[in-house]
Amino acid sequence: MQKLKLNVNWIFASSAVASYLLGVLIARSSGRSIHLLSLAAGLLIFFAFYLLQIIQRYLTSNRVNPFTTVRYSGQSRSSTAQVLVLVSFLAIFAGLFLLLQAKVLIGTNLLLLIALGLVMFISMGRFSRLWFNSMSWLFEGLVVSPLTFLLGSAIQEYQFSNLVFLLCMPIFFLYCASAITLLFAEYDQNSSTRNISFINSVGWEKALKFHHVLTVMTYVSLLAYLATSNTWSRNWPALLLGLVSGAEVFFLEQIARGMRPNWPLIRALAIVQFFSLIYLLAYPLLIK
Repeated sequence: MQKLKLNVNWIFASSAVASYLLGVLIARSSGRSIHLLSLAAGLLIFFAFYLLQIIQRYLTSNRVNPFTTVRYSGQSRSSTAQVLVLVSFLAIFAGLFLLLQAKVLIGTNLLLLIALGLVMFISMGRFSRLWFNSMSWLFEGLVVSPLTFLLGSAIQEYQFSNLVFLLCMPIFFLYCASAITLLFAEYDQNSSTRNISFINSVGWEKALKFHHVLTVMTYVSLLAYLATSNTWSRNWPALLLGLVSGAEVFFLEQIARGMRPNWPLIRALAIVQFFSLIYLLAYPLLIK
């Protein structure tokens, strides 16, 4: 079988996994033991959903029908797509079976999995596909937080509090800001995706305003969480990431004024700030 050139967003996938594991750690910090099978089942379902999503986007962008009976030169790619679709569905059923065996496929967990599926498969519609492509940062952000974040806790039978929902906000805002930064780099360096890009849809200046507002909301919501959760003493270093975010804003503003872009540096800042936030929130829970 011929290999498919699937467009995998590893930063998004890694961010969703990191957010999911942070949710697991929050459940663990409440005194609950981690159920490894349930943890693995949640990850299995997420990756199966994501594999189906990127296969669907590959098929629609390359006009490949994996179920055609007509032989053609790219038949091997069609067969590979069929196998991957089958593997994805088997992985979903296996994950659901494991959750059912653990008696956690009920209530909140079921709703979160349904919501996760709906958000990830919204790109399958003819009109919603264009909306999804132009607003990818928003839908990815919803998957990263609150969906996978809450799923990580809920699968471990953790009872949510208002503070957990408040913590979803800075994770969501910072991922969205980072994703928009990465879209700036992609827009400048990859001409093939410009027509469907968020930057092309709203314009560079408006996209920059979106980025700045999301960045500010990140630290406002993080400060609100620290103030109301009494975790200031252990989580205050997360506020220092404002320096990284400030540097990112500065470089983007300089590019808007005509400075030659240093995209590797700006991409690094976007990635580092998000994963550093997850790490700084998770580390106190690991040593607790």
